[in-house]
Amino acid sequence: MLRFMSRNRLHAALLVSTVIWLAGSGNLAAEVLSEPPRHFDILIRDGEIVDGTGAPPQRADVGINGDEIAAIGKSLRATADRVVDARGRVLTPGFIDLHSHVTDGAYGEAGLLSPDIRRRAAQNLVGQGITLALVNPDGDQSLPLAELRQRLEINGIGVNVAMLTGHNRLRTVAMNGQVGRAATESEIRTMLALLRDDLAKQGSFGMSLGLEYEPARHTALDEQISLARLLGEYNAVFSPHMRSQGIAPMWYLPSENKGQPPPTLGDSLAEAFQVAQDTGATVILTHMKAWGPGYRGQAKRLIDRIESVRSQGARLYMDVYPYDSSGSDGSFVALPGWVFPRGPQEGPVNYREALKSSLASMDAARRADLVADVRAQLALKGGAPNVRILEFPDASYVNKTYAELMKARRMDEVDLAIALQLEGHPNVRGGARMRSFSMLEKDIESFYQLNWCAVSTDGWIVLPEEAVGDLKYVDTNRRLFGSFPRRIAHFVLERKTDTLEHAVRSMTGLPAEILNLTDRGRLAVGLKADLVVLNLHSLQDNTTYLEPSVYPSGVDYVLVNGKFVVDAGNRTLRLPGRVLRPAGR
Repeated sequence: MLRFMSRNRLHAALLVSTVIWLAGSGNLAAEVLSEPPRHFDILIRDGEIVDGTGAPPQRADVGINGDEIAAIGKSLRATADRVVDARGRVLTPGFIDLHSHVTDGAYGEAGLLSPDIRRRAAQNLVGQGITLALVNPDGDQSLPLAELRQRLEINGIGVNVAMLTGHNRLRTVAMNGQVGRAATESEIRTMLALLRDDLAKQGSFGMSLGLEYEPARHTALDEQISLARLLGEYNAVFSPHMRSQGIAPMWYLPSENKGQPPPTLGDSLAEAFQVAQDTGATVILTHMKAWGPGYRGQAKRLIDRIESVRSQGARLYMDVYPYDSSGSDGSFVALPGWVFPRGPQEGPVNYREALKSSLASMDAARRADLVADVRAQLALKGGAPNVRILEFPDASYVNKTYAELMKARRMDEVDLAIALQLEGHPNVRGGARMRSFSMLEKDIESFYQLNWCAVSTDGWIVLPEEAVGDLKYVDTNRRLFGSFPRRIAHFVLERKTDTLEHAVRSMTGLPAEILNLTDRGRLAVGLKADLVVLNLHSLQDNTTYLEPSVYPSGVDYVLVNGKFVVDAGNRTLRLPGRVLRPAGR
């Protein structure tokens, strides 16, 4: 498109030709300008722009004024208060995390609700390029949304936040705390009123559920459908942690559920499908997995089922984190919970002595229960070859699998579980820090090749300087530091799973589309300046399962609302984040 200036202006100024990027189009077109050089707050020069739409990269400059992208073009004729040379680097929209625990429960008080600016700066999020976190997942919500918004905005945060309504809170309020059962019609009506207020007035982007956990595991399908219909009216999301992620839920023990077959991932998908088909709500199958026996290695079979429902018009999406291990580091315990004391205890629990006492009182039937439960726990996580020791008093055990130790010690599953507790740390349940590797990387690759699969961390705030000693494997995880760099560095650059532009869209434009965010998730003039500058030559997830709390490399600059939260690889502790509202509400 050629724009011609008025005669007077044409005579008054020297014609200068440049090339600009037409806002939102992704195409380059010539434009004749006679204006003096433009001035920007920030000018990012000569980057390879991957704009979040899936379009191929194109080299251009980006000018930023305030919190907005003011111009995108080749060789912009401009000056700026700050110029960033992005030659040889990739410029993308800020990454959007669709499953973040940075505001709920104890994670929130140690995260974005902390008085510690180091935590509110969300360093392990912005350090990997995350500029927006969808919070209150798994049905968890520690505060009413109005109060949560107020605390975050007053104290300041390093990332943008989009709030979900936690289903657990709806149930607890509507059912007066009596949540261990199905809700009545009256109680569902109360939940609907509470949810409507959150959607209409408090800026909720939808509702999360934790159907594998208390109290949501008692939720019937009619309750889900009633709430999801309301979400559909507001173009909001329904984000369930599904009732089961494998052959059984995490809570299932054969000894406590005799004669009752557990719900499976297949059952849980059918439940989510019905919600999507009956309500019109946007359903996110959050932290989707192909987990354990029966599903490990079967991602394509699961994808076929989901795509069949999508082809009928259901608005189904998923988010997937890029690791083959789930849960928190060091959290796997083969022994069932019933061998230890239950309920609140005064002081630290001596699990070694508790197990000795429990074993001394066991009869043959209870011993048979122990055998069944230990074997079920291991099977759920993919079996003894896929459980690995992270930390144990005998250093020779570290990094060995449960199966290797069984062979070396000539023990079965149960005897080894007992030995680890009796010989290990008395104050650690199970005696050892263990991690299960219940997924396969080829399944993750299958998910990431889809154009409706986003990325998430299922993470929270951790300070590496505090995750040391006895806390090294407590409430931490590789996902918290490396998820988004790994999505590109490992799956695109190393594994060649998909293209750079496809991967970037899965982390930016796609989640923005899912959440109905119209001002973020893409690089275009007029959108908010949430940006990431990556050096693909050095981009690396530096975590390992033995060293989980390590910042990545190659994330050179990150801007949140036009402010540097990572500057030349250094985290700035600035707090420019905002609590967002859905478009049109």
